[in-house]
This record gives sequence, C-alpha cells and structure tokens, in this order.
Amino acid sequence: MRKIVLSVLGLIVLTLVIYRLTLFFQSETPHFYRGDDSRLRYVGRFDFSEGNSPKSWTPGSYMECELFGKEAELFLNDEQRFGFLHNYIEIVIDHKYTKRIQLSEKVNIISLFKFSKPGKHHVLICKNTESSIGFIEFLGIKCAKLLPIKTKKKRLFEFIGDSITCGNGSDSSSIKFGKGSWYDYHNAYLSYGARLARKNHADWILSAVSGIGMQHSCCGMFFTMPDVYAKINFHVKSKSWSFDKAPKPDIVFITLGQNDSAKQMEEYEKAYLSFLQKLRKVYPKSWIICCTSPMAKPEYKEKLKNSIQKVLQLRRKVGDQRLLFFNYQNTYNAGYDQHPTISQHEEMMREVQRFLDFKWSRLNY
Repeated sequence: MRKIVLSVLGLIVLTLVIYRLTLFFQSETPHFYRGDDSRLRYVGRFDFSEGNSPKSWTPGSYMECELFGKEAELFLNDEQRFGFLHNYIEIVIDHKYTKRIQLSEKVNIISLFKFSKPGKHHVLICKNTESSIGFIEFLGIKCAKLLPIKTKKKRLFEFIGDSITCGNGSDSSSIKFGKGSWYDYHNAYLSYGARLARKNHADWILSAVSGIGMQHSCCGMFFTMPDVYAKINFHVKSKSWSFDKAPKPDIVFITLGQNDSAKQMEEYEKAYLSFLQKLRKVYPKSWIICCTSPMAKPEYKEKLKNSIQKVLQLRRKVGDQRLLFFNYQNTYNAGYDQHPTISQHEEMMREVQRFLDFKWSRLNY
C-alpha cells in the first residue's frame, strides 16, 4: 500500500512540474526586464553605480542573455555625445545571426528578432565604437521570458591597445571608406581580439583608445595608456575602475607602439617597463603577451621588437616569468586611414592563434 501511495504522489508531483513548465514556455505575453536584472550578463568595464541601467564607454564591452519567446526588444540609451555622435552596436542572435547598426536616438527601442514560433534564443549586444563616441546604457529588454543564462566557466582575454585593437578603420559595410566619419568604420566585435577570444571559447575585454601610445600619443591626445588605464573609460577625468572587484584575465595582450615616436625608443622602454610593473600588481597571475604593431612598417616593427624584448628581459631578471613576446610577421593597413580591414583582422587573429597553439602547453593553467 505504501508503495502505491508513493507512486501516486510521485506521479502527481511530476504532472505538476510538467504543467508548470508547459505554462512557462507557452506564455508569450511580453514582460520588461530592467538592465540590472541578474539574468543579464555583462562583460567589460560597466558602471553599475547609477540606478538600474549599467553603462559602458569602452569598445567591445557586451551584454548577453538567454530568453524565450518569438520576439524581443532592446531598450538602450545612447549618450549622444556633443549632441550628434551616435554609437554603433553589434547584435548577435543564437551565435550566428549578426547585424551591425548605428543608434539614431537618445533613447533607442530596437527589435532584436521576430520569429513565427516562440523558442529559446541567445542574445549578445556588443558596443562597436570606442569611449570617445560616448557611453551606451542598457535600460532593459522586453520578451516573453528572460531565462537564467547557462555559461560554462570561460577563460578571459584582455587586449590593451590603440585604434587597431578598437577595430577602428576596419568596416566599410555601411559607409564606404572616405564617405563617412572616422568612427563609422569601427567594428570591435569583429576585431582580432574579440575573434581570438571567441575562437578559444573565452570572454574578451578591449582596453583600447584610438591614437593612444605607451609613451607618446598622436592626434593631439595629451595622455598615454599608463595615464588612463586605471580609469573606467580611459580618460584622465573619469572615475577609477575597480580592479579588486573585476575578474582577472588569464591572458593579457599588449599591442602599443604604433603611435609612439621612433626617435624616442628609450623613453618608450622606460614607460613600458613601468606599465608592466603596475599591471603585474593588479594581475599577479595573468600571462602577459607583449606584441609589436600589426600596422607598423618593417623598419619600425624591428625597433619595437628590440625595445619590447629588452623590457621583457629586465622584467624576467626580477622574477616575472609569466611574460611572452609576439612579433607580427605581416603588415595590415588596407582599411581606412591605413588601418586593418575586417578581413585583415581575421588574418591577424590567425597569426596570433598559431602562436598560441605553439605556446598553449605552457599557457594551459
């Protein structure tokens, strides 16, 4: 008798579970979920200090989530810096359907997808433009059901660099090179760093500013990467970034030198050495890979190679052994203002991947 009662109770419980799951997945009434909902996953330098809407300035920062429904809308603020600058974003649905759009309003309501039948979908929204174009602010997402996101523990790659790392000057899919403004050609999502991370099932952070250098910056910029690396949006007047609370990258790639002066390599080396010392304090266990510039002509690339290797030798002498050097073999400059194109970013990624494949047993922590 007891076995019969337990069997009946088990059947009732199973029926209730199936019933509740059926109701859950059949519900198609859209609901609005705020930007600070715990089911939305943010990667990069995001500011959560002001209300319910996380904001980010940096290129390549992204939000991802999983949801159920046949349609979804994204609610996003654009800083609209100077009253006319508009950020570009990349929308990625189910890891394969992508579209790059430019925001057009201060408050943007964006249709992410519309399908004939409801289903489970993965959404990723990536900021394609850099800090100087202003922040984007995630107000929320509207869909039938926002689901807990299931992600395996991933590696984290950080890429510290200049316009190359930003993906600046690479994308002419919307506006032909020379027909728009410089920021119209940004695509951080398809930059070599973001591609490399995805190929290795890693998250990515792009800590990059166009024109910036290690010791000298171009284009009238009065600060260098060591001056602003600890800032949330890489500007001297912004608030500080909290390294203590942020996840630590497994590998940090540094690609700085294209904007530094070939006549001041000793100063470049001093700045590089100091920056590595500071970086090691916040990332004590990360591997750091120091790279030459993929845009540099052979003569200058050789100077960068010699200087960076000299700096790494000095760091190794004081016990820092988690350092590697990478030299780009080719020169990539077929895009806007002699930057790498989207296809060249793919080639750059392959160059770095071959290097990682060779070194992976050493880096496999």
